[in-house]
Formats: sequence, C-alpha cells, structure tokens
Amino acid sequence: MVRKLAVLGSVLMHPLLMPTYLFALLFYYAPIIVRPGVSNADYLLLAIFLTTFLIPLVYVTVSRFLVIRKNYLAVISMPTRQERVLPFFFISVFYMIVTFLFVYKFNASPVLSILLAAFTVIIIVASVTTLFIKVSAYSASSCGLIGFIIGLGSEYPQAFLVTPLVITLLISGLVMSSRLYIGSHKPKDVLVGSVIGLTISLVSVWLFV
Repeated sequence: MVRKLAVLGSVLMHPLLMPTYLFALLFYYAPIIVRPGVSNADYLLLAIFLTTFLIPLVYVTVSRFLVIRKNYLAVISMPTRQERVLPFFFISVFYMIVTFLFVYKFNASPVLSILLAAFTVIIIVASVTTLFIKVSAYSASSCGLIGFIIGLGSEYPQAFLVTPLVITLLISGLVMSSRLYIGSHKPKDVLVGSVIGLTISLVSVWLFV
C-alpha cells in the first residue's frame, strides 16, 4: 500500500508538471504577480502544459519504448543514471526552444519569461549533473517550485503565498521521501537535486523579478 502511494505521488508530482503547477498558482491564486500581461490565462496555461509536460513526456516515452520495449513504468522510471542522460538532454533542448518561443515570439510577461527560463536552467544543470551522479529530478523540480514560491512571496507579500508554500513543502517532502523509500535514489541524489532547484529558483527571482 505504501509503495503504491509512493508511486502515485511520483506520478502526480512528475518533474515536468512543475511549470504547469506554478503557472496555475500564479494565474488563478495570485494573478497580481503576472498581471497586467496575462489576459488569456486558460489558453496560456494549456500551452504551458502541452509544451513543458505532455509533448516532451510523450516523445521521451515513445522513443524509449521503441528502444527497450518494456512496460510503461520501466520506460519512464529510467532506473540507471546512464538511461537518464539522453532523455534529460533532449528535454533541456526542448525547454530552451519553448522558452525562446514564449519570450520572443509570444511576448510572455517578464515574470513568466524569467520563471520559464529558470525552470530551463534547472533542467540543464540537472542534466549535466546526471553525467556524474543519478541526481533526483523530482527533488530538483519540487524544490525549484518551493524556491519560486518563497522568492515570489518575498517580492509580492500582498499575494499571500504562505498557504501554497506550506502545501508544497508537505507534498514535496512526501514525494522526496517516497523516492528514497522505493529505492529510486540515494540521499545524496535527493540532496543535490534539492540544492540545484532551490538555489536556481531563488537566485532567479531575487535577481531578475
């Protein structure tokens, strides 16, 4: 039962879903941070979901399935460090393209552009780190989300982000614990991922927002 809950948490808190969660929080809970500049939040959130989660996930899943031809969980779990290198770098390149399009083609608001660029940097750094250790993408992305909420909350105290922060801390803690419980990572992998996500997100907000 505990293992099933751990797997469920890993699915719901998939690293590629973090941009969608953050932008949904800003659009519908704290719009003061991103407005003016976001008049079509529903369509923009859908575009973010498709380009930062669904398309890269489908591509990586299909390409890996064609290579290893195992069940879905075996395909997406990428149990060894070596299996993660190419998918991580593909996702990094894809995020760079998406960030460029949002910033220069779709004229996204400055805050959204900075946050999306910071997510891209987190993925790139995690990808490079994967060449040396099996860094936890879950801890990098979830701690990145925590850092963004802390940073934006300090820059925009009127947005009242304390409640979302507490909820995110609890869920992220459970997810990172579950990654250790099911044996996907060692404590060092989770710690390194946490430092990457938290540092890049906080620095990005405090320096550029």
